[in-house]
Amino acid sequence: MEIPPSANNQPHLTPYLQQQGGTFPEGQPRRNRKLIIAIAAGAAVVLTAATAGVILLVSSLSPAQDVSATAETYFQALIDGDGEKALSVSDPGVPENEKALLQSNVYKNAGQHIDGYRIMDARSDFVTAEVTQNGRKQEIILRMTKSPEGEWKVGAKNFQKIRLSSSRPVESFTVNGVDVAAPGAGTGARDSLLMPAFPGEYTLGISGDKYATAEEQKALVSIDRAISKTTERLTVIPSQLLLDETRTLLENKRSECTATTPVNASEASRRGCSGFALYEYRPTRNLKWTIEKEPTFTLLRSEDGWIIQSEEAGKASVSYEVNSGRDDAPQWEPKVELVTPRASGEIQIVDGKATLKDR
Repeated sequence: MEIPPSANNQPHLTPYLQQQGGTFPEGQPRRNRKLIIAIAAGAAVVLTAATAGVILLVSSLSPAQDVSATAETYFQALIDGDGEKALSVSDPGVPENEKALLQSNVYKNAGQHIDGYRIMDARSDFVTAEVTQNGRKQEIILRMTKSPEGEWKVGAKNFQKIRLSSSRPVESFTVNGVDVAAPGAGTGARDSLLMPAFPGEYTLGISGDKYATAEEQKALVSIDRAISKTTERLTVIPSQLLLDETRTLLENKRSECTATTPVNASEASRRGCSGFALYEYRPTRNLKWTIEKEPTFTLLRSEDGWIIQSEEAGKASVSYEVNSGRDDAPQWEPKVELVTPRASGEIQIVDGKATLKDR
């Protein structure tokens, strides 16, 4: 419905809400087109702003911040002695069976962990930090690497390795009280280990053999490579158990030698009775041995056992009667000889038990 013209003969348009149909009334299309253009332009501005926000957000997660966060996690784990945590953000570049020294049960008992750190610079593939260990500060560079999953890790170039070897093949080594298996037979290195380790001081020994031991040694993995001491050779020595059992075996042998005295040096050597020979060609009787001082010995490791090496001769005497007459008219005379018995032989381990073998 239309309203009649006013006095000034200007028509009044019917309000838009009262229009019927889907077309714009006369006089509206231009203004509405402007409105549509304005809305579209506004949407473009909003879209541009949102895009810029995404770009700014993505830019804020820069590689430098990623590697810095990884380095902080790594250093804090080293301070805490948490080997598993440090290993989770690093890649030592070795197979699982060579990561024994990086586990928490080994690393938590290491001495001289790092005391603190300060990140100085972070780039896409390295982090520069000032690290303190045992009160000593050192500027170091962590070389970073990216995992197949896209995570930044402390790379293998940052790891030093401990080389642990022994004078003879052993069943296993110990590092901070934890058994670490030695390479198996046929590997060509049964007496040697080479494994990566976190910064710290490690106590090294051997285990797995009740008859062998070694004096503990220390290995230091320092943040300053120039003062690291990461190569240690352990000297395998007999355990107290083996020394005691060897002494008992030698005493039993001595009892055997004195029960039936060798008549000459050749027989004494053949029977393992060195020092217990009686150099008398005439008939004797009533032999009696007196041990004044036991011989001492050391044990030297051989390929398949231990060699008894005489250290200091013992002191003994033997009293007896010798026939200075004829067989049909004996004349028995008392006699005393001083002898110097020595320990000799070889200890072999048979079915897990020490046995004495004459040499």
